[in-house]
Amino acid sequence: MSIQLRPSFAMHIRSAFRNGSRRTRDAFRPRLRKIADGVQGGLLLVAMSAGSFVLKPGVGFAGPPEDEIQLIENDLRPIQQIQGRPIERHTLAQLMTIHHTPSISIAVVDHGRIVWARAYGLADVAANTPATTRTIFQAGSISKPVAASAAMQFVQEGRLDLDAPVNSALKSWRIPESPLEEGHPVTLRQILSHTAGLSMQGGPGYAADVPIPTLIEALEGRPPATTPPVIVEQTPGKAWKYSGGGYLVAQLLMIDTDGRSFPELMHRRVLSRLGMVASTYAQPLPQNRRTEAASGYSSNGQQVAGRFHTYPEMAPGGLWTTASDLARWTIALERAYNGEPSPLMSQAMARDMLTPGLGGWGLGIGVARVGDETMFYHSGDTVGFKASLLSWPKGERAVIAMGNSDDASAVIDPLTQAVARIYGWKGWEPQILVAFDLTDQQRAQLVGRWRHGNDVVTIRPEGNRLLGLDYDLKFELVPLSADTLSGGGLNLTVVRGSDNRVIALDAGSWGRFERDIPTNK
Repeated sequence: MSIQLRPSFAMHIRSAFRNGSRRTRDAFRPRLRKIADGVQGGLLLVAMSAGSFVLKPGVGFAGPPEDEIQLIENDLRPIQQIQGRPIERHTLAQLMTIHHTPSISIAVVDHGRIVWARAYGLADVAANTPATTRTIFQAGSISKPVAASAAMQFVQEGRLDLDAPVNSALKSWRIPESPLEEGHPVTLRQILSHTAGLSMQGGPGYAADVPIPTLIEALEGRPPATTPPVIVEQTPGKAWKYSGGGYLVAQLLMIDTDGRSFPELMHRRVLSRLGMVASTYAQPLPQNRRTEAASGYSSNGQQVAGRFHTYPEMAPGGLWTTASDLARWTIALERAYNGEPSPLMSQAMARDMLTPGLGGWGLGIGVARVGDETMFYHSGDTVGFKASLLSWPKGERAVIAMGNSDDASAVIDPLTQAVARIYGWKGWEPQILVAFDLTDQQRAQLVGRWRHGNDVVTIRPEGNRLLGLDYDLKFELVPLSADTLSGGGLNLTVVRGSDNRVIALDAGSWGRFERDIPTNK
């Protein structure tokens, strides 16, 4: 089935939605929804070409012209640009090849609708399986805000209290007592906003051939768990400290309150309500769902053993989903925030969730102000997968992208910036860096291995530049002064000893990297 709209009407709609007032856009929205709802229950792929909209049965929704998508696909630029250097431009296909990323899936939301969704490349290279918009990827830490939205439902119902001590509501396990908690008990608000002072930033998951710990074993750090126990490491409520361990506590809290398994309660409360039919928190991924899943790959192109890891830490990082399903969740939160009917939560809960606190963090999600607009965002990272979610709720806009490679962020970030650039969305522009000219001695003092817990960053010279390696990810570290560096998502401040030699690199809330084993190789 195909429906052609007159070119003049199509251009009028496009002009109204892209440039008109809210009142003008709202006048057209019911007419578009009526058309959409009349064909396959709204499951349409809508493309505009040569000045006309073409509605076709498919997996997408109301969409922009093909020329806009091609502009995005063919002009990806670095998210960090060095003043005075030529801007490198690549196509999406080129970046996917350079960064050994077999597939990318993306969904774009404008004015509260998914306007287009695409998948590129192969979900599995050896099997030559094409990625589609229905292919599921690991969302990594984007699992957290989706889980937080379920916790906010419990709060809205009066079954949980954001500001009451969590231990008073837990039944199966309790956070170990600590002197740091005296007068400052851990609360759900603190857990969701990463201010509870709890340990365990994240974990690598479990390979296909190893035992999987229970939730209690993971919380206590007991074998077969490979992560440390979740304990209070700093005074709750006093500082921002990213903690996947806190979300393990939130996972148990919701289970104890609801009585259902975590995958089931998330399905009932969030996934089924929003039509996220491809999504699941089930870990391990059930055998009958594995043909839908992308395989993960390292940054050198090797497939993850067993295709992907299992994450029993479901609330912190266990969601399997699609870019389009995450777009549905984003739209529901945007609508609630704007006071529109939403099955996710009330406006009061959404406003609370998207109010920035310490570290610029809301409840489950990062929040930033851009002029008079609010943005919310989160990224995801598991072994072999990367994901990104960015939203501008005032205009009900968003871009979500997912990839199946450890180096997929090097594709996802330029891709999402290209979407923002083409659509004119502010707040996700490239960072323009002015490189500082280090002396040979200053550069030599930064070379070596730097360790923070299990995280190791190696800095090597490359001509007059510094190359950073995080595991097998490579990126340029740009000196902004004699004592500050930026690159690879890190902003580092040099720490010097009494003899003025560099002894550590401070990454702010992410921790302090101490000198490990120097190397000039």
